[in-house]
Amino acid sequence: MSYESSQQASRSSASGAAPPAAALPDINAETYPFDTVARLLDQAAFLTLFSFPAKGRPDVILSRGGSGVIGIKIKERLHRFSLSMEPPTRDSFIAHNAIGEQLAHFEHRWLFAPDGFPALPDREPPETVFDVSRSQRFVMFDSVCMFENGIDGFRGFGTGRTYPMHVGSQPQLFAAAVGSILEGFGKFKGHQGTYTYCGSLSQQQGFTGNVFCRVVDPEGDLRTESSLPELETWPNPEPGITYLTYRGQKKDRTQKTAYSFGPDGQVSGLNVHQQLRQVQIDTAIRGRGGPRSVMNVGPVIGSMTARILFNLFNPGAPGTALSPISFQSYNEYTFSDRDGQTVGTIVADGGEGRTFNLQLSGAPGQQALRFGGFGPIVKATGLFEGMEGLMTDNSVVGVAPHALSTLYILRINDPDGKYRGAFNGGS
Repeated sequence: MSYESSQQASRSSASGAAPPAAALPDINAETYPFDTVARLLDQAAFLTLFSFPAKGRPDVILSRGGSGVIGIKIKERLHRFSLSMEPPTRDSFIAHNAIGEQLAHFEHRWLFAPDGFPALPDREPPETVFDVSRSQRFVMFDSVCMFENGIDGFRGFGTGRTYPMHVGSQPQLFAAAVGSILEGFGKFKGHQGTYTYCGSLSQQQGFTGNVFCRVVDPEGDLRTESSLPELETWPNPEPGITYLTYRGQKKDRTQKTAYSFGPDGQVSGLNVHQQLRQVQIDTAIRGRGGPRSVMNVGPVIGSMTARILFNLFNPGAPGTALSPISFQSYNEYTFSDRDGQTVGTIVADGGEGRTFNLQLSGAPGQQALRFGGFGPIVKATGLFEGMEGLMTDNSVVGVAPHALSTLYILRINDPDGKYRGAFNGGS
């Protein structure tokens, strides 16, 4: 969804006549206490990885007549990727990115698809020729991720979109995607999870960029509160790119969510307000124990408002891994210094997202959802004036109460290193 269509949706929502509040369920009511649901949502592993293309030119998938490329066989080497960010100041907004040792490999078939194609794991799209000059959807088939111990991993399915952009005077093709775990192996067995992609795509090299997997982990199979092994620094293949990461959450149970309405008076979505907090995330393999993640949450660094276009009562899909519910969002992030003064804003148009039902261990009857979304940055002010790039959103939320835990990752064009700081002597 474009910036203009988001604005139109907002105006339509504002002009619609809302039904009486009593006619709608109270999305903020507490099936379980707010703090309990917030704690359960945070029982997750945050696996942040950097994807290098496997060595050699990737195999392309040709049309039946051989006249055009309709897909790419993506083979990735997933490396450790440590992300953190300093609290904003009036003059600076600095992120630290560090790429480390290889942890896993991931293989799939990415087939390009027409807009509106109803993607399913057993339904291939009609032949659609790869066109770097325009934004295209793609479907991620036969996805298998396996960690280096040969035991832990998962099988998944997802969809994404390409975004042609210019970095300076050079054309580049960016890509973002959302996938869901269909089946886990080893430590992933029985776990629900959502993964997001944000990077660049080419017929000559394949995919390069960030892969972030959030796995529901009530027993702590994939996370730790202790320190990880020291990172083995690898060179950065994207010297002109910086990744920003921050967390979104409700301030507390008093921060309410409201319905939004379309011109027909029907529910069209939600108006959500969040705190933004500093966060540091890392993933490593500790001996034969398999992958482990850490997440440390820091102080408040701003706030966020989001208009989410999503009908909770008539979503049009069951919300399973095979048939997710679609959503769109329009997110405005406002960052502030330690004195509470605004230093800048970033607006991202999350035009394509997927929603999956979520079971919370220990809270039977509690409705919850997994969200994964992505889209371009469409506006920036203050310290971020002129910023370009992509946003991914990997979230879990409760419904009644509307608690939430969100991790945002922004991949931004940063040729001069304005937003990039040193990490362990590297960049």
